[in-house]
Amino acid sequence: MNTYTLQFKTGDSELRALKMLPSCFFESKKFRLIIEITRGRRSKKDAIGDLHKRINTISEFLSPNTTVFFDITSNKDLSSSQIDELYEINEGYQNWQNLFKELHLLYKNSIPMLLINDADEDYSEFVRQTRAFCDSYGCFGYKIDPSLNEDLLKREINLIRDNISNNTRLYLIYDQGYIVSGLEKMVLEKTLAQMGLISGILNGYPNVEYIFSSTSFPDSVTSLSEETEGYIHCSEITMYEKICKESLVPISYADYGSVTPKRNDDAAFYGRGWTPRIDFPVLNNKRINYFREQRLRREYTDVYTNVARKCIEHPEFPKELSCWGIDTIRNAAAGYKPGATPSFWISVRMNIFVTEQLKKLSIPE
Repeated sequence: MNTYTLQFKTGDSELRALKMLPSCFFESKKFRLIIEITRGRRSKKDAIGDLHKRINTISEFLSPNTTVFFDITSNKDLSSSQIDELYEINEGYQNWQNLFKELHLLYKNSIPMLLINDADEDYSEFVRQTRAFCDSYGCFGYKIDPSLNEDLLKREINLIRDNISNNTRLYLIYDQGYIVSGLEKMVLEKTLAQMGLISGILNGYPNVEYIFSSTSFPDSVTSLSEETEGYIHCSEITMYEKICKESLVPISYADYGSVTPKRNDDAAFYGRGWTPRIDFPVLNNKRINYFREQRLRREYTDVYTNVARKCIEHPEFPKELSCWGIDTIRNAAAGYKPGATPSFWISVRMNIFVTEQLKKLSIPE
């Protein structure tokens, strides 16, 4: 792994985790981001959830030099009227082209992702979008959904191939999402088959990068185990290693930074309470350890203090790692009360995970 590419949605947890990373990380050419822009948090003063709130928050940690792929969410739960407008197909998805132009002025190394709308039945506007990004920026990304019908995948890849020149930089991102435990063999076989299909269509095209992105963290740890402590195997790492051994084309690594692609951190989801849990990744062992404890009518902050103490007493706790996430667990164990919501502790886990990935690449150099 020569680069680390982090894929994430612009949720509160992810943005908090990234804001707490050192600014030098975002200057490194080895660190790339795939940012799926979602609506902002809705409120009485902002009924639609203005997506520009998310874009403004991103600017608090991104460097003008960061290599970043900008994408727009297709998740209806994270969408809004503003996002619907970006998916309008008129004039080659002109609204999306206009927004990306603004983003590119801020981030000179930014790369647009192609949008696709089923309303564009003959793909004429998809082609116009492809040509426009080629002409304006000389590069773009295309996200591959493993569930996409093979005939549609062939059609879209052929359209891309037929409408770019050899000097266009093409990024193909295979977005596996969550790897279900026990289905690793199926994921491996399908990934290799689809990558083989695509590389066959693009055979001879000199300027393409294939990227595999996935995560092993579920939307509910309880769905894996009801034990109060345990670990989750980082199958995104082992899956990538297996793919590289068998793939006929070079493939770059990406992941979700230990965050599930499925969103469940809305207040409504936790309306009946939750079981406090703290996770700490140990990527040298390809696992994420966790501890949790029932609340039993106690204050959430007091329970998190107990859980944090169990974490720092674990022999695998990365005491030598210097980052906000590790410091936060230490502070909680000492009796401070940094945060008492699941969203906050997702940020802690992600901050540790991303820091460990970047340290493996000797970032900062």
